[in-house]
Formats: sequence, C-alpha cells, structure tokens
Amino acid sequence: MNLKGIKKNTALKYLMKHQNILEQSRQNKLEKVKTVGILAEEELFKAYDFTKKLSNDLGINISDIEVMLFQKNRSEKSLDQFEFFSERSFKMFGKVKDKDLKYFIEKKFDILINYCHQDNIYAHIAAFRSKSKMKASFENKNTSFYHISINIAENKINTFNEEIIKYLKILKLIV
Repeated sequence: MNLKGIKKNTALKYLMKHQNILEQSRQNKLEKVKTVGILAEEELFKAYDFTKKLSNDLGINISDIEVMLFQKNRSEKSLDQFEFFSERSFKMFGKVKDKDLKYFIEKKFDILINYCHQDNIYAHIAAFRSKSKMKASFENKNTSFYHISINIAENKINTFNEEIIKYLKILKLIV
C-alpha cells in the first residue's frame, strides 16, 4: 500500500471540494501591497533568489517579503535564511501539522505568490489555507482559488513577475 499516494490523493480531494466553497465566500477588500508571502521550491532558490528584484519592482522592503520553501526530499537546510515545508508537514486531507508552515499560512499577507510546480499539491494546499488577501500562481486547471493565474511556463520567473506587477498596477495596488 502506497501511503504517500493516499495522502496526496486525499489532499487533492480536500482542495477540489473546498475551493468551490471559498469562491462563494470570498469577500476580501484589496489594499496596497505592503507584505508578500512566497511559496517556492528549494531548487529554485538555490539557482535564483529573485526576492531583491521583486521587492524593488513592488516598491517594498525586502524585509516585507517572507519565503517558505518546499523540499521534495528531506535534506539538511541548505538555505539558512528560509523556512521549509515538505510532504511531511501535512496530515491526511491536507491538514497542516508543521508549526512553521501553520505560522506562515496564518499571516495575512497582502499577496501570496506560489512559484512551485503546478503538480505540487502541497504548495496548493498551503496557498489555499493561507489567510492572504490575494493569491497568485501559474495557471492551473485544478485550482480556481487564485486571484491571479498567469498562463506562462514555470521556468520564466522574470516574465511571471512582470505580469504580476502589471496586474497589480492595473488594480492600483502598487505605484
């Protein structure tokens, strides 16, 4: 019996069932972007830490950006300045058991940006459970709870960021 597969499937079922309920009850008042939460994969940040450029583009301090990295394989924390989560951070049905991840998703960021691969159900669960006022991600047919979904290749981080900046300017949430 493959418990990893069962856990992933129950998390996906939870997400699919509850995102429709969220759509109906969404009543967030959007405000200027002052705080940003980022979900990303550890490999991305090992290759390219784009937070400084993002903070400049958004017109906020880098200290107002908080990053939570997903680790596919449990390893030593190689990027000391960041917090990590993994599949082990979740129980069945996508319930969060990791205290660092719980703290992250309870923060009321002005925007949460998910840079994780679209097949990463655990990143979607974290984003879904987040108390952020606005959520952005690469486009995915299975997740309709994101306010901004951009249809672009996952490896085009700079273009993705440019599109997010463009939408936030249109919405007058940044200068």
